[in-house]
Amino acid sequence: MITGDFYRLRHSKGFYITELVLITFILATVLTGTLGSVSARPSSSSFSAFQQANTDGHWNSVTATKLMTSMCSFLVYLILPLFIMTIGFEFSSGSYKSLLSSGMTRANYFCSKYTVFIIIILIQFILYYGAVYTASGMSNNWGNFTVSFGIKMSQVILFQLLLILAIFAVAILIMFLTFSATAAIITTIVWQFLVAVFRMIFIHATWLKFFDFQGTIDTAFFVQMSPRDSVLYIFTAFATIITCALLSFYSFKQKNL
Repeated sequence: MITGDFYRLRHSKGFYITELVLITFILATVLTGTLGSVSARPSSSSFSAFQQANTDGHWNSVTATKLMTSMCSFLVYLILPLFIMTIGFEFSSGSYKSLLSSGMTRANYFCSKYTVFIIIILIQFILYYGAVYTASGMSNNWGNFTVSFGIKMSQVILFQLLLILAIFAVAILIMFLTFSATAAIITTIVWQFLVAVFRMIFIHATWLKFFDFQGTIDTAFFVQMSPRDSVLYIFTAFATIITCALLSFYSFKQKNL
């Protein structure tokens, strides 16, 4: 099952087009030294100060990697077509029925799909930061890669990975509830936007920030979180992933072929 999914991806034009868009986006951003925003959350003061100090556009690898953490949530939109290719394709075509009828258990099917999707997300992170570091290093210089920077970036990337998995855990739940790729895509885009908007409206509802996964992805490097907040962010993300996974599997088990 897992081998079949990767075989289909390797022979899919959509997969290579998606990766080409990702590489093009990174090269255009790094080589021109310009940053945008894809989340509704305002940037932190420390990020703004760091960005102002590097307005010449000549980013070395270390500087570029730091700055590009603020655009990592762009991966959410790049992963959406890969989400459809890995999880939504068989539901849209109805081919999952033949797989289950041939003797594959629903647990095996569900776990295989989830595993493939997690690996796909990992690949996107490797490609994203690998391309940022390499492109900026080759075009300008490699900068001073210190041990502390390496540790900080490792922590930030793992945190960002966890938050993106939490975002797509909800998408997977909607997919298994409705078998609709359209509903899953709309939910992925809308629910994080609404959380960010509600945060700005209900400013005293501080608990909402722990569900603002997309905004937190973009500020993960520059915002200094308290130990308590860090634990709560991680707990909320893990709880979202586990809860949605259990509900997804339960719903899938109850569905008729």
